[in-house]
Amino acid sequence: MTMIAEQPRKSAWIPWVFVGCMLVVIAVNAVMVTYALKSFSGLAVDKPYERGVNYNAVLAAQKGQDALGWRVSVNVEGGQVVLRLQDRDGQPLNGAGITGRLERPVSNEAALPLSFTNMGGGRYVAQMHATHPGQWDVKAAIRRGEDHYLLVHRVMVAK
Repeated sequence: MTMIAEQPRKSAWIPWVFVGCMLVVIAVNAVMVTYALKSFSGLAVDKPYERGVNYNAVLAAQKGQDALGWRVSVNVEGGQVVLRLQDRDGQPLNGAGITGRLERPVSNEAALPLSFTNMGGGRYVAQMHATHPGQWDVKAAIRRGEDHYLLVHRVMVAK
């Protein structure tokens, strides 16, 4: 009687390949989850609860600002931020006090202060010392008498 040696089944390695691939997927997912949790807290604003509770005050302030009818245009001209203010009738708005800052929306850099000077004819100018080209937010508080206007306007800075 002749004995025939049995050959191992060729498909015996398939489960081990599957297990190995799943271990790789689990390891990659663990690395990605760890990186995601350490790199972004998930909060877009500081104190989100307080901001939500005060949202009606924000809406009331916006309604009051809209009632003023002021028109504000923002331009970047030769290393300067230029604001042009007009009242509801299109007349230049002079005598306003403006405090502002320049913020980089894509990083956590510190805000750069803007000091506006009244040039007459409703035109206010501030020297801009942007450290990087790209997108910046001009944020300004405009006051004239008892009237307040908050401005947030995105500008592109080229170098």
